[in-house]
Amino acid sequence: MWLRSGAIRRWWPTTQSLDLVEGAVESVASAVEAEVRSFLGGEAIISFWRSLPSLDSAFQEVPEFSSVPTYYLVLPTRSKWTVLWNNSFLCDGYDSLCWNLTNSHGFTTIHWCAHDQGTTFQTGATFCHRRRDSTGMMERVVHVGQEDTRWHFHSSGPPLLEEDLAGYAARQKRERLNETRITQLLSRLGAAPWSEQFYDFPDARCFVIRRPNAPATVVKRSVSEVLRPG
Repeated sequence: MWLRSGAIRRWWPTTQSLDLVEGAVESVASAVEAEVRSFLGGEAIISFWRSLPSLDSAFQEVPEFSSVPTYYLVLPTRSKWTVLWNNSFLCDGYDSLCWNLTNSHGFTTIHWCAHDQGTTFQTGATFCHRRRDSTGMMERVVHVGQEDTRWHFHSSGPPLLEEDLAGYAARQKRERLNETRITQLLSRLGAAPWSEQFYDFPDARCFVIRRPNAPATVVKRSVSEVLRPG
């Protein structure tokens, strides 16, 4: 049984990280635009809502990939979560954006990435769950990663109720967190970002942010250079 549905596989490895924000797509889109504008200073951006028939068509809107994000999608789902995606060819999501969405806007966020084979990085999986309450930001991080012939495991912060803590005792570190275990954890949290049925297309619109005048120092790559469908 596939962990990843068709569009997710076709756009691999850009879909190995699909950051999650708990909130309505309209509220999340407003906060993401505010943060992108803050990151970029006075650089002009274009933002708009787009009605599209499917998740695949949303990804097809991207003309190219780049060393830093120049194209952002805020994707609606049939759940309490909104999904973030960007066109960085590093394919590692946007952890600092998630941090700011929690710290500055109060959203609960999950930055995560999982790939059982080497892609833009060596094999590994990670998630960082952040929420804010009256005492400040609460952050839970679990990471398993390969560094050449060695594997490393790290965890910090108070565990989530939805975690399978017993799994972290697996003898092989690579089994403590991987694609399957990340998928199961996200499911227990009410999210299924690797399933096309999770997204609310074509009933809801997605939000798009573009940087039409990104600096010439930004490295660009074609879609065919980045994708490794699998």
